[in-house]
Formats: sequence, C-alpha cells, structure tokens
Amino acid sequence: MAPPTLTFWFEFASPYSMVSALRLFRALTISPGSAEAGAVHGRPSCQLPDLSKVDVVYKPIILGPVFKAAGQKMLPNVQVPIKGRYMFHDIERMLNILDCPGFPDTQPPSWPPNTVLAARMTWLLSQGPEYIHAAANGTKPITTGKQQDSELIKVLAEFVWRVYEAEFIANENIGDPKVIAKLWDRFVVPRIGSQDAVASAQMPDGKRAVDLANSQIVKDGLRSATQEAINHNLFGAPSFTTDDGDMYWGNDRLLDATAHYRIQGKVGRSSGFCIKNKQPNL
Repeated sequence: MAPPTLTFWFEFASPYSMVSALRLFRALTISPGSAEAGAVHGRPSCQLPDLSKVDVVYKPIILGPVFKAAGQKMLPNVQVPIKGRYMFHDIERMLNILDCPGFPDTQPPSWPPNTVLAARMTWLLSQGPEYIHAAANGTKPITTGKQQDSELIKVLAEFVWRVYEAEFIANENIGDPKVIAKLWDRFVVPRIGSQDAVASAQMPDGKRAVDLANSQIVKDGLRSATQEAINHNLFGAPSFTTDDGDMYWGNDRLLDATAHYRIQGKVGRSSGFCIKNKQPNL
C-alpha cells in the first residue's frame, strides 16, 4: 500500500515557503539520522521532517487569487512595516541556522517579483516527463492525477529550492525567462536523464520549456491548482494538506503536518479543516 500523501502548497513570493522548500529538499536527500539533520534538532522551524512514512506532493500556486478569495489584502505580512522587517529578520535567522547564508536582512526593493513564469515551469515539471514530452511534441498531454513518483519528487524539490535560491540569495529576477531556462537546464534536464535515458531524450531544454510554460494548457493547469487551493480553504503559503482534508499553515507547522497520520487518532473532531467550508470559484 502506498504511503499517505502530504501536499505542499507554495508560492515563490513567499519567504516562509522558501524555508519549507529547503527543509523538504534536504529531507529528501539527507538521512533523518545524519549529523546534518541532527544539527537543527529541537528547533521546530528548522528541523528536517521525517518523510519515511509520507509522500510529498508539490503544488505551486499564485497567492493573489487565494488572498482575494479569503478576503485578505495582498502581502499581509508587510501591511505593518515593523512586521515586514521582522519577517526578513526571521527568515535570515532560520536560514543561517540551516547553514544557508546570504538571505537579505531587509526587504529588497524588487520584492515581490513576478512569480507566474516560475510557478508555471514548476507546475509543468510536476506533471512528469511523459506529460512534458507530449506537450513538447504538439500532442495533447493528459493530466493523469497520478501521485508524483519518488524520483520526480527529488527533481522537483531541487528545482523549487534553486528557484528560491536564485530569487532571494543570488538576487536574480525569476520573472526573466533566461533565468528560469538556465535553472531548468542545470537542475531538471540532467537530473531526469540520470534516472531514465529515454526521459532525458524527451526532456526539452530550458528555452523550449519556457515556451511550453506560456502555452494555454499550462496556464490553465496553474490556474486549476490555484483554484484547488481555494477549494481547500487555503489562505496563505506555505500550507500543507492531508488526504483526510486537514490543513497545517506555515513553515513552523511542517513537523506537525508530516506527523499528522501518526497522531490522527488524537486529532479527532478537530480534523478536516479543508472540507468544513467551501470557497467560491475564481
């Protein structure tokens, strides 16, 4: 029997999503019992989650429509200036604990960037090599709804993290097609090819992937993922949802989210946040 799933909803403009993306990326590539994982033990906002009994599903979204559906103003964390300054301080502190220096200690003038292209590229990658190959060859790709396999998850995890790294640490414009194409060429094409020579031959290069990301079918796919987030009552990112309709919001709830299925019996009637109410369609 396949393990239960935990869906990771994230937006590339969200610094807290960046921390969760790093923790998940490392958890997928580092043993939970290793010295590197143990270095942050006891720090719930930085500790690496145990993913041995849960499969993570990556879902990029755009927060603007989510905020609108939830009745929130844009960028609630920076509506109060001191709160915005604290957020960047908090993120820098957590990333330093995770041995990832270079995050800006104050809000960059260019933040938030246009994240739509990066989100579309990630949504495209999340559909898997067969879908991408079909789209690249002009045949109608089919979204099967299958769970993302373990090797694809690792490629996704690294690509997502590298986009955040480029945005916040290298201070690159992730809305620039050349920037995203470069990341795709470096972290997607060779990673897919290392597992499957056929998949490698089918994988388009970054420039072609950008073209596909701007196609109507991919635009509709990202829009559908965002609507799905609204239907799950999401109101921010990062968020984590479970198979039984519960939700955990925020990077500091990642450990709780990955432990959800072990503590289901204790959660009881307080579970099921996502299915207790229904948000309107976009």
